[in-house]
Amino acid sequence: MPLGDSALRQKLQQQLTRAYTGLGYQPQFIALPSQRRFRLLKDGLIDADLFRICQLDETHPELLVVPVPLDTLRLNAYSLSADKLVNWQQRNELLISHIRGFKMAEQQEFAGVRVLVNSDEQAFGLMLQGRVEIVLEDGRTAERFLTQQPELAGIAMQQVADFDVCHIVTRNMQELIPALTKKLQQ
Repeated sequence: MPLGDSALRQKLQQQLTRAYTGLGYQPQFIALPSQRRFRLLKDGLIDADLFRICQLDETHPELLVVPVPLDTLRLNAYSLSADKLVNWQQRNELLISHIRGFKMAEQQEFAGVRVLVNSDEQAFGLMLQGRVEIVLEDGRTAERFLTQQPELAGIAMQQVADFDVCHIVTRNMQELIPALTKKLQQ
């Protein structure tokens, strides 16, 4: 389960608790950073991830998507200058930052230079310092972060792409997918 006490995490946790409980299971949710959750999931040390984008790449056949979109996340581009957002994907002079391992941003192709960071504080901090022009982040996360940063109150934003999120399980839970799918569709 993602870290933080977001409304999305709470909503999905309740939804999955109902589905698993209806199947006779008592799920336990453990808050971990995204990369650690993914590593534990791939290594089979946890059975499932609360949510990930539904478009898992083929390099992880040990992971299976429960084929029910639970919600949608929106990837946005942020800049201190609205002019920088004009045709930003085609502009090779731009420095574009996002959090390392953030799949929604990693899937974006652009001509500029990709600058990977470890946190929103770093990404937006580099922007304030003039060291990057654009930050890619999901809208809900960025909104929570930006409301606490008065110096970024006038930041410009452009929608980039929407990504459905799904529940992800390991192969050892494969037999539950049809029943989970049915419960989550109710």
